[in-house]
Amino acid sequence: MDPALLRERELFKKRALATPTVEKKKNTDNNFSQKDESSKKKAKPPSSSSGPKLDVVSNYKTMTGSSQYKFGVLAKIVKHMKSRHQEGDDHPLTLEEILDETNQLDVGSKVKQWLFSEALVNNPKIEVTNEGKFIFKASYKIKDRKGLLRLLKQHDLKGLGGILLEDIQESLPHCEKALKILQNEIIYISRPVDKKKIVFYNDKNSYLTS
Repeated sequence: MDPALLRERELFKKRALATPTVEKKKNTDNNFSQKDESSKKKAKPPSSSSGPKLDVVSNYKTMTGSSQYKFGVLAKIVKHMKSRHQEGDDHPLTLEEILDETNQLDVGSKVKQWLFSEALVNNPKIEVTNEGKFIFKASYKIKDRKGLLRLLKQHDLKGLGGILLEDIQESLPHCEKALKILQNEIIYISRPVDKKKIVFYNDKNSYLTS
């Protein structure tokens, strides 16, 4: 073969080997695209919704705990005011005196303000005096057994029926002692619906004789 042709063939082979194939280019492109996808997955930021949700839950728990604490303080106050009334101690108290007697002087200023201007003022079992002091508000204003007997007689005369025993126990100081003394002048009847006892005046003149 002509030496010139041989050289041209050799040069053609070298150029062919030096030229990249289409298949290799496709593989290279695929490799780049896979790398891009993996980098995008790695670079994907965490969901931002998890942060605010935690804050909302935390705030809700804080608010709930705060409300439970405030109403716990209020419940303790009402219970104490009722107990001292039933023991015959019915003089009004300032808020500071109430907190002192219930061992709650460590409550914050916001809770004190809430108690003074809202919670105690609007509570059906607490009465506010003209001096801004607080006293227990019983169902009935009864001082002694004579007052109870008089109230029962009035209910009987007006056809109002009896009075719930639990209301008498709440209202009358040293109630059990008074009821024992009046045992011959009162009668007890259990209400069929809830079995609660009702106290009536025992009007002996109303009995019919045969």
